Amino acid sequence: MHRSRSFVGFLQFFSLACAVAWVFLFLGTHGPRAHAQATYGEFLRRQRKHEENNENTRSGGRGRGRGRGRGSSDVVLELLSDAPKAGAVCLDGSPPGYYYRQGWGSGENRFLIFIDGGGWCYDEQDCYTRSFTFLGSSGAWPARKPPPGPIFSADSDVNPDFHNWNVVEIAYCDGASFSGNLDDYIVVNNKRIYFRGYRILEYVMRHLLDTKGLQGATDVLLGGCSAGGIATILHADYMRTFLDERVNVKAVPFSGFFPDTSNFEGQNWFHDVVTSVYKMQNVSGSMSTSCLAENQGRESDCFFAQNAYKYINTVPIFLVNSVYDSWTIQNIYNVTKWFPKNQLDRLVPFLNSKAKLVYNLITKTKTWQSEGNGGFLNTCVSHCYGCCNPTGWNQVEINGTTVKDAVGNWFFERSNADIKSPPPCQFSTSPPYQCNPTCQT
Repeated sequence: MHRSRSFVGFLQFFSLACAVAWVFLFLGTHGPRAHAQATYGEFLRRQRKHEENNENTRSGGRGRGRGRGRGSSDVVLELLSDAPKAGAVCLDGSPPGYYYRQGWGSGENRFLIFIDGGGWCYDEQDCYTRSFTFLGSSGAWPARKPPPGPIFSADSDVNPDFHNWNVVEIAYCDGASFSGNLDDYIVVNNKRIYFRGYRILEYVMRHLLDTKGLQGATDVLLGGCSAGGIATILHADYMRTFLDERVNVKAVPFSGFFPDTSNFEGQNWFHDVVTSVYKMQNVSGSMSTSCLAENQGRESDCFFAQNAYKYINTVPIFLVNSVYDSWTIQNIYNVTKWFPKNQLDRLVPFLNSKAKLVYNLITKTKTWQSEGNGGFLNTCVSHCYGCCNPTGWNQVEINGTTVKDAVGNWFFERSNADIKSPPPCQFSTSPPYQCNPTCQT
């Protein structure tokens, strides 16, 4: 995320200048919430390019752990050309797909199934615009690419627990976390737009069973980042239904817990947006039936992570999430470079109160408290940091444990592993502001 020197300089006139500049340094200085989806799409493109460059620099385009006699660690596109016959299509009607790398050795029958992120499209015009991008069409997807983060790494030093597993990265092109299920199409500017994300998810799972050996899996880790993180929360139980009851299936959403709460001005614009997407994409059929039954008249509430999380009951789940998530701060809370200059003294206390809220929304639930569930709830001002950034994966710590170790300890049920992180520290209004010294954001 880029810096705004003029903005940082402007803030130096105020008492909390350093603290605010520190927050903005890691948020970037993008437009208002109306452009949240476009902003996140640009962030994702930069992040992917950055990770690809890092991977190529680090290993010459080849995974070290797997590179010994096994070739590239790239993931390869499986474009599902027959999926449109089943009604499973991207926003623009193009076929969906996923990226795949075959497992080997002890990972031959183990699968990491990871759902890509990339924000939502919030209205019909927004979805029309997105349909021309890689987040709404498969037309420009590369045939192969480096894996997008260390959780996919084939290097056993980087990724000791999952490096030789089958990797499935489900490409994202539906605009609503694989939740839409509208039979008909809509027409925007003379172009057909489809909302079929839930059908894409079903088709991918069946294709994996039929062609990639998923029917013989012993272990499956479901995951996702951002929009893919909330997709994991929303659909983990559904994805589990495709697998034999003897398969060890668990879920680890990264940065997918977006709170239904007001912004700094006291307005809850995010609630209205989520409700609108729920109706536009006909999401009801992909929600938890238990949640829908207990929220009659408020069914769209089941589309929020904090409510869907309560109804996960067949898959152990481990949340990796910052309580100071940068996308949430910038978009849901509306803390951007246009933050009111006469309110700066309230900024850090506001962020601290929201951090407490997020922590409580997660931990004061039966889901969190249930045996086998847990999380790594940190204070880094970041988004998708745990799965998709080397520092977030291997250097950020809570009580001496990294994300890499926490996820592995939880999945393999290693003895004496504390899988429920304690209440996180809170930011201070004076240096060093960030209360976890291992956070570099």
